[in-house]
Amino acid sequence: MKNLKFKQNGILTIADDASQRGSAIVISLFVLALISVFVALALSRSAAEAAATGNETAESRAFYAAQGSLETMTRNFNKKFEININPTSADFNDVRTSGVPGLSSPVGNFTFNQEVLKTSTPGDPPVILPGGPFGGLYAKQDNWRLRTTATDNVGVEVQLTRNILNNLIPIFQFGIFYDDNLEFHPGPRFDFGGRVHSNGSLFLMASTGLYFSSKVTAANHIFTDTGKNGTYSWNDNVFVKNASGAYVRLYRNMGSVLTTPVNGPPVTSNPPSSIPLPTAYVSANWPTNQTMFDGNLQAQVPPLQLPIILNSNNTGQGLDLVEIVKRGKAVGDLWNDGTGSVTSPNIIPVTTANADDAITAAERYYNKTGIRVSLADSKAKLPGCASVAATTPCGVRLDGESTGQTIGEPIGGVRGYVPRLMTGTPYQASGINGDRFHMGIANRELWIKVETVIYNPTTEVYDIFDITQDILALGVTDSLPPVTSPPASFTWNDNTYFGNDARSIIKLQRFLMPGPSIPNTTGASGTGTYISNFTDSGSSKSYNYVLARSGLGSSSNCSAGGTLVNGGLYTNNGFAFTGDVRAQLKMGMVNGVKQCLAPFPNNMFDTREGLYNDSTGVFDPTAAANYGLNVPWAGVMSMVDIDVANLRQFLLGTWDSNMPTGTPYYVLTGHVLRSTDIPQPNNVAPKSGGWVFYVSDRRGDFDFDGEYDMEDVYSNGTLDVGEDINKNGTLQLDTDCTVNPKCEAAKYTGVGSNISPDIAALFEHKYYRRGVRLINGVTLVGGVRTVQTPGTYDTVTPTNTSGFTLATENGAYVLGDFNASSILNVGTPTASTDYVPLSTSSRDVPASIASDAVIILSNNWQDSLSFSSPFNMGNRTATETFDRFGMLSGDTITSLAAAANQGGGDLDMNGGVHNFKRFLENWGGVRLNYSGSLINLYNSHNNNGTFKCCVHVYSPPQRNWIFDATFLDINRLPPGTPYFQYVQTTGFQRTNN
Repeated sequence: MKNLKFKQNGILTIADDASQRGSAIVISLFVLALISVFVALALSRSAAEAAATGNETAESRAFYAAQGSLETMTRNFNKKFEININPTSADFNDVRTSGVPGLSSPVGNFTFNQEVLKTSTPGDPPVILPGGPFGGLYAKQDNWRLRTTATDNVGVEVQLTRNILNNLIPIFQFGIFYDDNLEFHPGPRFDFGGRVHSNGSLFLMASTGLYFSSKVTAANHIFTDTGKNGTYSWNDNVFVKNASGAYVRLYRNMGSVLTTPVNGPPVTSNPPSSIPLPTAYVSANWPTNQTMFDGNLQAQVPPLQLPIILNSNNTGQGLDLVEIVKRGKAVGDLWNDGTGSVTSPNIIPVTTANADDAITAAERYYNKTGIRVSLADSKAKLPGCASVAATTPCGVRLDGESTGQTIGEPIGGVRGYVPRLMTGTPYQASGINGDRFHMGIANRELWIKVETVIYNPTTEVYDIFDITQDILALGVTDSLPPVTSPPASFTWNDNTYFGNDARSIIKLQRFLMPGPSIPNTTGASGTGTYISNFTDSGSSKSYNYVLARSGLGSSSNCSAGGTLVNGGLYTNNGFAFTGDVRAQLKMGMVNGVKQCLAPFPNNMFDTREGLYNDSTGVFDPTAAANYGLNVPWAGVMSMVDIDVANLRQFLLGTWDSNMPTGTPYYVLTGHVLRSTDIPQPNNVAPKSGGWVFYVSDRRGDFDFDGEYDMEDVYSNGTLDVGEDINKNGTLQLDTDCTVNPKCEAAKYTGVGSNISPDIAALFEHKYYRRGVRLINGVTLVGGVRTVQTPGTYDTVTPTNTSGFTLATENGAYVLGDFNASSILNVGTPTASTDYVPLSTSSRDVPASIASDAVIILSNNWQDSLSFSSPFNMGNRTATETFDRFGMLSGDTITSLAAAANQGGGDLDMNGGVHNFKRFLENWGGVRLNYSGSLINLYNSHNNNGTFKCCVHVYSPPQRNWIFDATFLDINRLPPGTPYFQYVQTTGFQRTNN
């Protein structure tokens, strides 16, 4: 063996073979030992790395599992807010226990501990949303925390946390909100103010000037080069403020979509939508154009929805938002289940399976705290009366015997409910003139029910009390005007009557109709004169009245003897009218002759609803071959008048000590009805203090669905775009009275379509043409014009503020001033702070109207003129009027040009937002002063007559309109105000709590 050479301490050493052999063994063992150590270390490191790698993989899997759990929780959590405006922690138990698809054991390898916790406290003040499309709006904000801990089968766990903000935005914080397409095309300057949003598309055009001082947003598109009907006929004088407060002009070629130039495939088209948009293309310049407005003009923002859209199972009822103003469905009611037809409906009892779920019930104005009034053609169709025995009081029959409880023909044949005698100072309100309201159609009667409504959170049911007989004791008749300067040509000799009926809140009939003579055109029907007219020499005012009995002697009264006139001359929808109820006649001296007068229904003529076309060249209503001197039944609206001043007096307790005994309410409670028995909620968001006064008048609604079955508004027999209000794809009609004697709609033309104006004004009709009208919203008190809206604005303790809301599934008519008596200054427009009473007054109360449609009647409106000049708007002249209320209502449908149209101006249009409030007079530039909020959530299902201007129906007012900035104060919202849900979901973070 060769010598081995190696260095030791730096010295080269040479060993011999023997020593080398021993050293080699030692070295080998040493090397092997080192190698063993290295191998052991390597093996240990590999095991550790493998273990670490396995741990990291397991943790990653747990992290992604936790993320999947959090996203599942978030989705289910958000659904809760879609259906519940104010859920509690208990509502999220199913979110806590729900599994994560594919991951939860036993299918997956993970278990989850899921937590949902509300971190904000009740009473937290409202917040201002900091950003996004709805930044700057006030909201009642609840903070929620979602937390999940995912654990795998070997114990690896990861925890993730997410915070979610639920924002409740009051609907009246918007100046203008449309759930569908929002059309602006005003002629004169329009500068309303307030936030503007559409859940559909925006159409922005103007002739003189359209000004937006707040943010404008659309969930879909912004059109600037075409109207909704597909034509462009206005200038592009549209201006939007930027962040610096300067108006920037929006030209017609600056929209988010344009009809030209073609830029790729169309984003809108005609069809496929049943209500198509004009064909348009994405504007390549929109990203640049919108920056000019600093975020104050936005398209494609999130839509805002109300909870009524889905039910508690998140399956979606597909409810039209019109349900928010329609009658509810509860066990004990009847409903139309939709399986029949308009002429053969299937009306059945409501069961627990098809009753409104808790969310739908809570969203309906019908169930809001306050008073609700329901009218129907039978006792069974009143709320809660379907299963009540015939002998059990449930509402009141008005065209039956005097006690109002008998079904069928009254004993003795005398028709007409007589209100109960009030206590204290003798006060006997006039009875109903039953034969004027009776139809003579099998099973067709007239019933009414008045109830108090309040939700009981303890029992989770609505506490409802029947107060019909109590409220009707105040009267059902419009009171007579006072004699202004005796001796006048007209005085009342019946001393027991003068002053009675002065307390009526719900008014269904009257003895006098102010205004000029209504033509008597019955001719061939008989020789009598149905209606007469006189002039009060003291006031120089004229009145129409019904002469019911003649030939009175000096000592005679109206209860017996003498000759009844106007009997047997008219067949009222198949019922032979034979004369008025003697017990309801009142005696007066007219031009020195003693007469007996009869009360008659509160009817008026609505030209927009009565005519299908406003172009004389297409249809001349005055032509002898058409209507001549008659009026079409389609426009004869039967009114339920609500006296605002008397309602306020009742709620103030003025008649608490005079209310009647012996009523069902008295028997149930042991005391008379008092003002304090009318509930109102506490003013704590999302509730507002005050009263909701709800009215549903379904007289004549044969199929009992709250919808006027006459969709052929273009009167051509085909289903056109713009006619399918209920979106069922068929032309819904119930106008053939030969097939269905109870037909609820009248044809626009043809045999039986029209009637003499005196008959139309004086008798009930069988059609489902009903309206609810606010009267006496401002009255003279001590010579001062005083607002009578129930409620108060408490400047010291704002949460004590209470207001008033009228809600109805019918059309709402506002006669004269309401909730404002004047303005301090005429501006462009007048600021909401200049409406009288001012914000410093305790009488400046929040108010709103929620209805199928809102029709404004000026201070100069007279029902008689609507019958004497139904097609001559020049004779229906308006005077300046003041209104202050939030408006939630419906409109009609705009179709594309070249389709069937309504005639007049702006063909195929719905009138735009400046005609959202409807008119029936010649305003001729007279100011309509309005402060409020304009909210459109649906298409009108009852007042569905198309927009018409400006031949027969109306000429527009000077629109001095402004957003009511007091609605930005969450303490000053009208009662029953709906709230939008806007849920903000934040990111998540890993936590170790």
